[in-house]
Amino acid sequence: VLFMVRKLEADCGIIITASHNPEQWNALKFATGRGQFINQKEFRRFSGFLARFQDDEKKYPKQIVVYDNAIDVHIALIRRKMNKPVLDLKVGVDAVNGAAARALPLLCESLGCEVVRVNCRFSPKFPRGPEPVPENLSKLAEIVQRRHLDIGLACDPDGDRLAVVDELGRPVIEEKTLVLAADFVLRSKKGSIVVNLSTTALMEHIAAKYHQPLYRTAVGEGNVVARMLKENAVIGGEGNGGVIYPAINFGRDALAAAALILMMLKRSGKPLSTLLNNYPAFYMIKKKLKMSAAVFIQKISKLERKIPGRINRQDGLRFINRNYWVHIRPSQTEPLVRIIGESSDQQEIIKVIRTIVKIIKE
Repeated sequence: VLFMVRKLEADCGIIITASHNPEQWNALKFATGRGQFINQKEFRRFSGFLARFQDDEKKYPKQIVVYDNAIDVHIALIRRKMNKPVLDLKVGVDAVNGAAARALPLLCESLGCEVVRVNCRFSPKFPRGPEPVPENLSKLAEIVQRRHLDIGLACDPDGDRLAVVDELGRPVIEEKTLVLAADFVLRSKKGSIVVNLSTTALMEHIAAKYHQPLYRTAVGEGNVVARMLKENAVIGGEGNGGVIYPAINFGRDALAAAALILMMLKRSGKPLSTLLNNYPAFYMIKKKLKMSAAVFIQKISKLERKIPGRINRQDGLRFINRNYWVHIRPSQTEPLVRIIGESSDQQEIIKVIRTIVKIIKE
């Protein structure tokens, strides 16, 4: 939809989606004519309009035109930007019976891949947990291993997040998706990278590898896109598997991410497990606690006193230490506090997260 808003020069776009959540969370997501989700300033203006809106069918006549080949147009652009490669890879695709159930397998086939489909038919119910995290990808992992595929690709229900399974049938934490995509893009096109505060420190490794600047923003696709536009970034995204490749789309796009990673795999001539082993080892922990933002605010001063490190207050609290970082922030959509931490020392980050949980619960 983000792509087609620009392609058709529409005034706006509306997506019906629960994103990575269970189906009962379906709602509306609004995009501007720029092909970007509305920012906070635009949302305030839009909210004012909704408050004044009267449901008058005569005043607001309806005209519906169905555009059938949006998927084909999207895939054609990706192939053109990739110079129409023939990749000759064996790929497993798990689209969780969601919006990319047709598009992602078709993209892989258009790139010359042999595709094994898993959960690639539209269904009102999701056959696995909707997020493309390792614990939800056991079926895809088993098929990749049993059928000796080169890679497995898995997305969430609305097709904006992508995760991979290596050729050994091992699901890879979704943080590595953006790492792989950025590594491939920066090989041929230098420029800045933009990610959010909760994204893996491996992005600093990639930025240093190519001597390019890295910028971090508050969590939220809109925040990342706004900074990407400001910095004229060549790639960006979020560590949840959301890759934003502006040559294709100004939003997280699992199709664009899949094409970049498949190209990297083919050009390297190496198994995915080998490529991943070339990166430094980091250990990440993600936790969430049931707690309102109001209660969390009362814990901030104690956290600042007890947890060592430089503090970033741009979005909740982010502690940066020589050996680790931890980001603590209240959810914008649920009464939850999310805690994400990462370190090269697994025991140290476990200890730090335990301390933070204890402080918050006190």
